[in-house]
Amino acid sequence: MATTAGERRSKLLLSVLAGLALAYACDPTGAGKGPQEVEDALAALLADVGPKVVRPALARAIPAAATLSAKTAEWSAVAADSGDTSAARAEAQDAWMALMAVWQELEVMQLGPAASSLTAVGGEDRRDAVYSWPTINRCRVDQETVYGEWNEADFFETRLVNAYGLSALETLLFAPDAENTCPSQVDINADGTWDALGEAGVDAQRAAFATVLAEKIEADLFALDLRWDPAGDDYSGALANAGDGSSPYESQDAALSAVFNALFYLELATKDQKLGEPLGLQTCDTTSCLEQVETTLAGGSDRWIIANLQGFRALYGGGDGAGVDDLLIALDHAELATAFTDALDEADTAAAAQTLPIDRAATEDLATATAVYEAVKKVTDLLKGDLATTLALELPEEGAGDND
Repeated sequence: MATTAGERRSKLLLSVLAGLALAYACDPTGAGKGPQEVEDALAALLADVGPKVVRPALARAIPAAATLSAKTAEWSAVAADSGDTSAARAEAQDAWMALMAVWQELEVMQLGPAASSLTAVGGEDRRDAVYSWPTINRCRVDQETVYGEWNEADFFETRLVNAYGLSALETLLFAPDAENTCPSQVDINADGTWDALGEAGVDAQRAAFATVLAEKIEADLFALDLRWDPAGDDYSGALANAGDGSSPYESQDAALSAVFNALFYLELATKDQKLGEPLGLQTCDTTSCLEQVETTLAGGSDRWIIANLQGFRALYGGGDGAGVDDLLIALDHAELATAFTDALDEADTAAAAQTLPIDRAATEDLATATAVYEAVKKVTDLLKGDLATTLALELPEEGAGDND
């Protein structure tokens, strides 16, 4: 038997309608929003995630990746001629920083193809291929620099994600000249192959490897955008049509949960891993929490907090379309929408005042960095508290036991 539109309605909407019926019974004047307005707000939110949030960010990331590809190729060309590569490498570093700033917004948009294949509906692990942090291995990148096998047809299929992507590129672009991070017993040191390259050889190998990695990132971002493109694989439509039988989301509630889980990046990654652990405000699993700070070679970890907040605001607010804030207003919770706006504004201000990378701030300006943590926490407390309760959403499994 075919499923009717009424049967496809999400658990969220059913509970909302029940609440509205009770409210109207108590208030015959009919104050507040009607069931259709709530249903329309939810439908608009899901329809706008792809075209108004994810794809606009990708539209900025793809040309930034193209610039990075061009700049690494220029660096490689100069290095191959044994010229002075300092200027070309600096331009490639600037291009990497520019792409990272956009990617850090997309970090908060991990739903569908970018998300984990193990935990997310439609997940394809495409995020990890672009940026694998906190899974990084600088020694492995140094080994691959010596091996020089990046042009082999199966290179990316036979390597772990810590050998490529933006994190590997950071090592190639920003590591000290002619130094590697491997212990003395690792092959490239034990057999002398690293030293045999010499400083110019290391530079040339790094530049050639970086060019291939940058081209791969550009291609991966283009492919990710195609997955969202209505003229391509149309994952945008998968969210918009949640519950209609053609979508991987069995209900609108499941699609809304995917958006909520993506927003939870601000809690689990930004607040906990990027701020709380290195600042000593939360425990971590390593001997030195500072080792977990992002991009310690390139710096910029303070900027990535700002970008994460921008990505969160875009996904929460729907970009220039409909967002969670509009759904809250339709549910007569405008005060919660306002509280989110105020908390995000406060977090933006605190993050802008933090001008040192997090690893330096932990020892040189802990008070300012702690203020960023506390401001971000106000946002995430609303997320996992009032918002989850209001929208009847379950916390992601990773965050269900987090009481801070």
